[in-house]
Formats: sequence, structure tokens, C-alpha cells
Amino acid sequence: MVYMSQIITLLTDFGTEDTYVGVMKGVIASICPSALVVDLTHEVPPQDVATGAFLLDVSVDYFPQDTVHVAVVDPGVGTARKPVAIRTEQAYYVGPDNGIFTLVLQRHRMRRAVCLDNPQYHLPEKSTTFHGRDVFAPVAAHLACGVPFEQLGTPVSSLQRLPLPRVRVDWHGIRATVVHIDRFGNAITNLTRSDYEAWCRRWDVKENLARVECAGVRLSICQTYGEVPDGQPLALFGSSKRLEVAVNRGNAAQVFRLKRGDTIRVLRQETAPPPRPQRSLNLGLK
Repeated sequence: MVYMSQIITLLTDFGTEDTYVGVMKGVIASICPSALVVDLTHEVPPQDVATGAFLLDVSVDYFPQDTVHVAVVDPGVGTARKPVAIRTEQAYYVGPDNGIFTLVLQRHRMRRAVCLDNPQYHLPEKSTTFHGRDVFAPVAAHLACGVPFEQLGTPVSSLQRLPLPRVRVDWHGIRATVVHIDRFGNAITNLTRSDYEAWCRRWDVKENLARVECAGVRLSICQTYGEVPDGQPLALFGSSKRLEVAVNRGNAAQVFRLKRGDTIRVLRQETAPPPRPQRSLNLGLK
């Protein structure tokens, strides 16, 4: 057997009240007892594939090369949706083909993908409702202990993708979309720091003069939460490297009644039109 990786991460919507997660870990330990299993989270809202995709995307870059990431938010379990494994240059991914890998595959090119249709690497008895235990956990364990990727199943050339909101840019500013509300009530958008800096350079905007508009309130872009008094709102690029609206020691989602899909605007302070004609611009923003 060829050594590949002995780190496996788990991301699910199973919670910890039931034994689902523990059973998955038992399966992994039975097949590859030397594997280190890391819980990313098991508190994805039930059946919320988009949130699972976001949480996976902001986590995977902090793990060693060839880590096996198992993501199971699977409302279509037992249906025609495919169970898949994916190989990128950085890692392996195992889970349902329902769009949960959309965001990581925007940043990391897929090298190969297979449908997990080789029962040799599943549990002998497979249920129609718990592929996390019967398919994904054993496949991840076999991968971690060196089973060649190609043996897991039949190659596939395309995967399901989630429809994603786009960042819209012009001279007046940026329209970003709230894509996640974390447990602190911070409203995280799809605007990355690099895309914001590109907009500032393209439209000659000083970064400290731009303002964020949320529910009619103008906010300064700060470096950290403590730059404003307790209970006061602010905007900043947080640990996910995405723009978020927050309230210091408070809950921005409650204060501003924000939810996923809401629009957050970034405005330049200047009001005069640019000296050159407007034209369409593609910064590669998603």
C-alpha cells in the first residue's frame, strides 16, 4: 500500500445529540486506526448544503497536503445523487455530489473525480439513509491508509455546482451578498479582501475612505472588533478574509435583521463621477 494521508476531517449536519458522528469515527478507526480524525463541525443547519460548502471552503487551507475531507450534508441520501471522491492538488474530498464542494473547487482545480461505486471499500451492509457511515467514512479511511484513488470507483467528468451570488462592481461601489451568519451574529459576505483591494486600485479609492452601507447605516471598515465601543456596529475583513458586518460584543444579524441573501454595499466616499468614461470591467469577481 502507498502511504497518502492519515488526517481525516469531518463536516456534517448530524449534530452531537445522536450517535451518528461517533459511529462514523468507529468505522474509520476499524479500517485505519492510525488516522487522526478532526471534527470541523457537526452543527451545519440540517440539509443546508450552501452553509456546509461555505464552512468547508474557509477551513481546508489550514490542513496538511493530502488531507482527506469528508463533508456530509446529504438531503438526497439514497436517491440518484452520486457519492463521489475528488482529488485536487492539495487534498481529497469525499461526500455526496450535491454541490457541497462548489466553493473549494472554485479555488482548487479538480484533477480527478470518481463515483464511489466500488462496494469493496464500503461497509458490507449499506443502508439507504446513512451513507456517512456506510460509504463515506470507510472510503475516507481506505484513502487515508493508502488505497489508490482510482480503485474507489468509476471516473466522472463533471459535478453538481451550487448557484452562487455574484459580487457586482462599478465606480459607485460594490454590491456583496451575505452568505453566512456565524454563531456570533456576524454577517459574512462573498466579498473577499483581494477583490476589495482590486476594486480600490481600479477606481483609485483610498481604502480608509470607503464605507459599508448596511440597512441604511454607513459603517467604517475596521481592522478588529474592538476598534469601536461595545454595542456599536462596524465592518471588517474577518478571519475568513471576507467582508463582514459585526457589532462589538453584540449580534449584527439581530440588530440589522440580516439574513443570508441580503445585500451589503461598499461605497466610495467621493460623489463626483470619474474623469474617464465608464466601461464594463471584469476583475474575476465571483
